[in-house]
Amino acid sequence: GQAGYGRRVEIEGPLPRVMERAWSLVWEEMRVEAVVSGLKREELPEYPRFAVREALVNAFCHRDYRLKGRKVEIRMYEDRLEVISPGGLPGYMTLDNLVEEHFSRNPRLVASLFEWGYIEELGLGIDRMIEEMLQSGHPPPEFKATPYSFTVKLFNAIDRAPVMDWEVNMNERQIRAMTHLQQKGRITNRDYQTLCPNVSAETLRLDLVDLVDKGLLLKIGDKRGTYYILK
Repeated sequence: GQAGYGRRVEIEGPLPRVMERAWSLVWEEMRVEAVVSGLKREELPEYPRFAVREALVNAFCHRDYRLKGRKVEIRMYEDRLEVISPGGLPGYMTLDNLVEEHFSRNPRLVASLFEWGYIEELGLGIDRMIEEMLQSGHPPPEFKATPYSFTVKLFNAIDRAPVMDWEVNMNERQIRAMTHLQQKGRITNRDYQTLCPNVSAETLRLDLVDLVDKGLLLKIGDKRGTYYILK
């Protein structure tokens, strides 16, 4: 492969199989990041699923099949994903009217992919791709057109709340307790029961004992006078 590539795969076969295999390979290579939304910890992929799938589907269904010796290329870098389709923009399409206008070089193929479920809604793919990227904290996609190729670039530079090391092996209640400690400096059993009113006192006590055992909290006092601080 080219310099800087750690893995190169060529896919042959019927178009649906090629598309599914391409999607599987990209998904395998994508990093998954732990992020915090409020008090919830989520696992999010490096790129929004819809944006990646739309870039792949567009590359296959709008490419110029008259160009021999060229294939759809998918390139993954540390900071971006590039999908390169043979053939420039078709018809009256330009980089300036990608969102507003719609034109298909291969209308029968587009109709078939729509019927097979690869295209969710005709004419709205680029709009939603941009929206999905922005909503997930990514920069908007970049598009590049030459007379012989069209490239979509998805960047993975994101603005998300980082997960602290201590959040990795905690349940949601414990994350809530740690957030309280960061804000207030201490927590009592009664404080914790107020934060989690529908959980038994014994379960909450064991949560705090677990945090002490992990070396994250320090227990101060005894019995009713007990409280916990960050260690």
